[in-house]
Amino acid sequence: MAILTHSGRAALAASVKNEVLHLALGRGQPWWDSTAQITAAFDAQGRIALPHAPIAQIAVKSANGQTTYAADQDYAADAQQGLITRLDTGQIAPGASVRLEIAYGRPTENVAATALLDEVCRRTVDEVYFVEPDPNGEIALATGRYRVSQAPTQHLFLRTKFDFGDAAGSTIREQAVFVGTQVQAGLPPGQRLFTPAEIASPGTLLLLEHAPPIVRQASTRETFEFVLTF
Repeated sequence: MAILTHSGRAALAASVKNEVLHLALGRGQPWWDSTAQITAAFDAQGRIALPHAPIAQIAVKSANGQTTYAADQDYAADAQQGLITRLDTGQIAPGASVRLEIAYGRPTENVAATALLDEVCRRTVDEVYFVEPDPNGEIALATGRYRVSQAPTQHLFLRTKFDFGDAAGSTIREQAVFVGTQVQAGLPPGQRLFTPAEIASPGTLLLLEHAPPIVRQASTRETFEFVLTF
């Protein structure tokens, strides 16, 4: 069986490191990580399909809100599909209307994605280093700690700094790293921030993350850090 060696992975990382990379910010969907309260009735099959999925939490109550029904006794919830099913052995009558108090999650990233759902802007990545996992490393991320390596490795550390006015007022729920972005002709030399209208070709999507919402403020800078592993 053929394998991709560590040196081969390091060579792939090196080829990407030599390219211009961009970090794109997007709005995602407004319902991600939001809450809602709706009233709905069970259909003839004893089900209620929620407007969005997945869901992080749900409370099912009587229409007047005075009775809270028990999960797995009165109803079953499919969090990934956003489907609520009435259980015949429970207290909920067939066809009853209920109050649903919902906390939505956010969908998992799609490995087949080629773009953000709702891109706001993208900025040229400021710093790219080879790194190695190291519990005592100087770079600390949610995925672990890393140290900078002078020799090529299969891990690339990326840091991008968005300035005060970049995407100000936008709620950011998705981030992506692109390689091979081509911008429109005639833009000022040295420009590093680009709106979708200024992109001639978006390039190839390398990394995608759906994250808790960040409201960009004109009074703050924002730094994004990722490790790409090949």
